Amino acid sequence: SCPEDLIPQFDFVKDAADAYGVLQLEAAGYEADDVIATLSTMAVREGCHVNILSGDKDLMQLVTKDDGGACIEMIDPMKMVRFCHDAVIEKWGVEPHQLGDVLALAGDSADNIPGVAGIGPKIASSLIQEFGTLEELFERVDDVKQKGRREKLQEYKEMALLSRSLVELERNIELDRMSFPTHVESVSEIRTENLDQERLLKFYDTMGFRDLKKRVSSRLPNGGRRERTTDNDRPKASGTPAATSLYDRYSSILDSSAKTPKGTYEWNDSAYETGGKGAQRFSGRTRFKAPPKPEDFSDVPF
Repeated sequence: SCPEDLIPQFDFVKDAADAYGVLQLEAAGYEADDVIATLSTMAVREGCHVNILSGDKDLMQLVTKDDGGACIEMIDPMKMVRFCHDAVIEKWGVEPHQLGDVLALAGDSADNIPGVAGIGPKIASSLIQEFGTLEELFERVDDVKQKGRREKLQEYKEMALLSRSLVELERNIELDRMSFPTHVESVSEIRTENLDQERLLKFYDTMGFRDLKKRVSSRLPNGGRRERTTDNDRPKASGTPAATSLYDRYSSILDSSAKTPKGTYEWNDSAYETGGKGAQRFSGRTRFKAPPKPEDFSDVPF
């Protein structure tokens, strides 16, 4: 069940998403993991490369192998570590599609997954490596060599099967059961709204985020104040004046010669190409693209 102290925060999260122009998708009766799983599955079918920003290990079940086409990968937003197909295997010892069986055996008290008493992630992983699937493990449970482990599996079989159903992700929620936008027909058409400075700063005022408002305002064009349109700014009959480069507009915070603040991640192309320290921040991704440039977006305060 949902923690009681979390329930009052839902409206605040929704207000924050609205302020930043982030689309919100929900499905009554389903957890967020199921919505993410459904959208990710749909996106891959549409040929999109999917990056899931989450530290939830359950979602690693969705990761697929990059064979040059569309695939699913995860990025832990706290540690900024990328989990591709090989990285999941390195961490858990099994393929992503086998991870649900490992979690069913090991359990997870944080998610109320009981698992099998006395079996942790390492033992669970070794069992799935040996038997392939949870179903096969219980069919051949007499082949488990360790007596104590074998008896635990026999005793907690039903609990393990229950746990497996709890960690299973729903990947095919019907669109009419989701708050899917009516103006688009596919996941690949969904876009984040352009930044609305006035709306964002108003949200900061409402929440009392004075320091955050000050920091963000300093990065916005004209200090976050609405610019007045003059006759000189209007398009002329003979053509439209050339727009100021976004790089020029934000040059004060994009100066590559300036000292990088402590704790700021700095992209290092040469280190990445040679497999140096800069590459280690994103595990196993051999064709990871460098962070986007300001020119790739409009009205985004980098």
